[in-house]
Parts: sequence; C-alpha cells; structure tokens
Amino acid sequence: MKKKIDSRHLQLDLEKCVRNVDNLRYDMVLVAAERLRELKKQHRHGKHQSTIDALLEIQNGEVDFEAYLLKMDTKSQVLGE
Repeated sequence: MKKKIDSRHLQLDLEKCVRNVDNLRYDMVLVAAERLRELKKQHRHGKHQSTIDALLEIQNGEVDFEAYLLKMDTKSQVLGE
C-alpha cells in the first residue's frame, strides 16, 4: 500500500491571499509573479521554488505587497511602459 503524500496545495487558501492584497486579484498575481522571480534568483542552485511558495508567503502575510507594487511601478517607468 502506498503512503499518502501530503500536498502543499491543501495549505493554500487563495481567498486569504486576495484579502492580504486589499481584495485585488490582479495585484495578487503581479506580486506573486514578482516574488517568484526573486525566489528563483535567490535559490538558483538550491531548493526548487514554486508558485505555491510565493502564494503561501502572501497568504501568511510575509510579503509587503505595497512595496512590490511600488517596485513594479518603478520598473515600468524605467522601461518606458
């Protein structure tokens, strides 16, 4: 009989993530994508980081979404978008 493998997907509550970014789903997606890029840069040779990791950080309030939005706005101004 196979052992049941617990999935981290079960820990994820997207509604809680949305509440932590002022109920704006689009902003949640932008912040999660930016955080995932940061995680991948930090751990190039280490543990594989996933979208779930970024979303769990948002859910747990570990991400300052306003700072991320400000950073992304600054990037778009530099790129001329």
